[in-house]
Amino acid sequence: MTVLHLQEAKPKQGLALFELGFRPFFLLASAYAALSALLWMLVYFLPLDWVPAGMPATYWHAHEMVFGFAAAVVAGFLLTAIMNWTGIQTIQNRPLALLVAAWLAARLAFLLQAPWQLILLFELAFYAGLLVAACMPMYRVRQWRNLSIFGTKVLILALANLVFILGWQGIIADGMRLGLYTGLYMILALVFTMGRRVIPFFIERGMGLDQRLRNSKAVDLTSLLALVGLWIAELVAPISVWTIGFALLAAGAQLVRLVWWYAPGMWRHPLIWALWGGLAFISLGLLLKALAEWQGSAPFAAWHAITYGGIGLVTLGMMSRASLGHSGRSVMEPLPILTPIFYALAIGGLIRVFGVILLPGLYGWMIGLSQLIWILAFGAFFIAHLGIWLKPALGRF
Repeated sequence: MTVLHLQEAKPKQGLALFELGFRPFFLLASAYAALSALLWMLVYFLPLDWVPAGMPATYWHAHEMVFGFAAAVVAGFLLTAIMNWTGIQTIQNRPLALLVAAWLAARLAFLLQAPWQLILLFELAFYAGLLVAACMPMYRVRQWRNLSIFGTKVLILALANLVFILGWQGIIADGMRLGLYTGLYMILALVFTMGRRVIPFFIERGMGLDQRLRNSKAVDLTSLLALVGLWIAELVAPISVWTIGFALLAAGAQLVRLVWWYAPGMWRHPLIWALWGGLAFISLGLLLKALAEWQGSAPFAAWHAITYGGIGLVTLGMMSRASLGHSGRSVMEPLPILTPIFYALAIGGLIRVFGVILLPGLYGWMIGLSQLIWILAFGAFFIAHLGIWLKPALGRF
């Protein structure tokens, strides 16, 4: 099943922001990716002493990237894709606005250093609302496999956020680390799941290929078991032979997919190579993670290959494609600005990963440059797509 060609309601005049889930959540995700990174840049270099009490600044940054930015992308994607899978209208208008308000309230509560109980309330309200909104259509049409795959991941993501916040308050020992890495692995699991479903289809369609690109249940199972094993090892034995082994196994599964899904000429199609390149960055990050655990060095380079380069490119690619396709525009004719945006983010990822390793004397400059590129890339993406998200679709499609 694919996420393309979603049938929206008959186009209306005026503001269409709450007509379908991708509109408000992709808008907020891209804006928040840029704004929160700018704030992190200021905290990192000045530093500003405003981060929530008892929470290290690095944990705030990581939390907001996982449970703020990435969670908004997940919400927008699922609420759009599930309508296509089930044929049932997902939430829109006031219910969608309320779900968006819960996400936004949680972000503002963090920024304004509200009481932690209020932050937790907003976070749980968002995830509870997303679970109901996403799972009910699948339940109604008895799509048990999709329900178990995506409902479970969203539920674990919510529980991970809960563990993080309770850990922040000292209620759960080591809760911030446990919650953060669990949330990150759930985002990675969602990327792998959706990548397995849609990347080869997008390549076949976009490149006009006659043959189907290869997939394998053995590789799928290897990828799943390796990721689950790596997640568990990260929590209970982060520096161990288990972490190294599962990281290598997970990387190997993705590298096989990259070879199978490569198509000559794909670099002329930004909405294709961005997804393929994002998966390549994740594979690189998993290899670097194994190396880092083995040598005990540069763990953050590995994670930024996975997050900055990998998840960053994949989310931009998916948001671009969904925004074009579900607003009545052709995914075969992406906005011209997307190519420099994707290239910039890829270069920023390489700087963040290899610049800090190869040029340790310029560590601060490499960090600052990669942060600036991220901010500009997502800021440009936001500006380019704002009219698409706000205005009604061009027509039925």
